[in-house]
Amino acid sequence: MDTLRLSGNVNNIEELRREAKILQKNGLPYMMSSVIVWSMVLGVQIFATSFEKANLLTFVSSAFMMPVAILFSLILKARIFKKTKNPVSKLGFMCTMNQNLYLPIAMLTCTFLPQAMLLIYAIIFGAHLLPFAWVYNCKAYTVISIIEAVGAMFVSLFFGNAGIAAFIIIMQAILVVLLFINARKERILN
Repeated sequence: MDTLRLSGNVNNIEELRREAKILQKNGLPYMMSSVIVWSMVLGVQIFATSFEKANLLTFVSSAFMMPVAILFSLILKARIFKKTKNPVSKLGFMCTMNQNLYLPIAMLTCTFLPQAMLLIYAIIFGAHLLPFAWVYNCKAYTVISIIEAVGAMFVSLFFGNAGIAAFIIIMQAILVVLLFINARKERILN
């Protein structure tokens, strides 16, 4: 009896995940927005005259994430602000907000080790994508999250901060392509 009830709950969870995936379009508006924001960060890293200025402008660039995501959600017909009782959608929102709890670490790095701030920021960004693999039932998030978080460290050794930003742009662009492929395959895009 408990096994039947459990399997019913598992099916229900899969339905909730599917609903969140359709509503949010696999998280594509945010991932597409991240390519734009990280491109701005790359520009900052190339043209800033000091680590302090680059770090400040990197945080300023981050403020464009939500407005650009809203624009992409309109294009993709994603409903990123729809109030829902779906606990999986709420979990996805909490996973997004979770990144904000780690940003003070990056901000402290600005004070104590300004040349490493972008590396810390990139690791936080990459790592925060991992839970979305479960939320959207998409392995691409797992793979890209791990590659970004670990890869940023190695890229920083050889290519500096501009290299880190370029690396994240490339990885996010790959993630966007993989999410589009997944969304087409699962018929969640209109």
